[in-house]
Amino acid sequence: MEKNNFPKGVKVYLPLVLLFVLVVFLMPRSSRFSYDYKKGAPWQYETLISQFDFPVLKTEEQYQRELEQAGSRVIPYYRLDEKVAQSAASMLSELELGANSGVRPALAEALSDVYSRGVLSAKTTGSLADAGRQGTEGLIYVQKDRRAVKVPVSEVYSLDAAQSVLKSALAEACPECNVDSLCSATGILSLIVPDLILDEQTTDLIHEESYDHVSRTQGYMRAGLVIVSNGEMVTSEIEQLLDSYKAEYDGNIGYVGPKALQWCGNVLLAFFLVLLL
Repeated sequence: MEKNNFPKGVKVYLPLVLLFVLVVFLMPRSSRFSYDYKKGAPWQYETLISQFDFPVLKTEEQYQRELEQAGSRVIPYYRLDEKVAQSAASMLSELELGANSGVRPALAEALSDVYSRGVLSAKTTGSLADAGRQGTEGLIYVQKDRRAVKVPVSEVYSLDAAQSVLKSALAEACPECNVDSLCSATGILSLIVPDLILDEQTTDLIHEESYDHVSRTQGYMRAGLVIVSNGEMVTSEIEQLLDSYKAEYDGNIGYVGPKALQWCGNVLLAFFLVLLL
């Protein structure tokens, strides 16, 4: 069997080495977007024309503002605890009113009215206000029997408002009574317990989903269109176009990794190409 012998002369390998070096330096290396620009300064380079289609990004301030607006439009979810009304009615029947037991029917009617609309806790209402999540146009969702119904906040009671209803019913049923003293002595106001419980998990989930619907882009720029002309002043709009073009260029065309790694890749590729010879 004939044995293949590689040539050993310098005259054979020297051209290959020179070819290797030439290939390494002639290999295309896509660099990052290399233009420097500043808003309010003229564009000092040649007219820049888009080489490809790219989405126009929103400014960070605009994007954050839209996120806040989306979050403020989220309607909070509440679960109705029906056992609270039942417990209040049971407590009223066992409440010791002494000589004023005749006011019990009026209190029962007032409790029925209060819990037919629902009661929000003062703590929950305050936390929602602090978080900016009072609901769109003063609305909340009330979940009952696996259904969520949109209800205006004005149609449900706060804890203070519900207690005021109970005091008014007591004053009307017993005009000669000292309402505050009677409430303090009998604990009538303790009958009012919030039955609308904030469903934080569902509300937060809807809150996060509202963020997902806020796009980071605001339009599209077609290939072949002029982005900025030579000597043109860089305005806010042009700056945003340049930022968007730069992001698309660096992300899909330009190389953003270490230079050494790029050179190593070129060297390896050139080596294998020359090795074929």
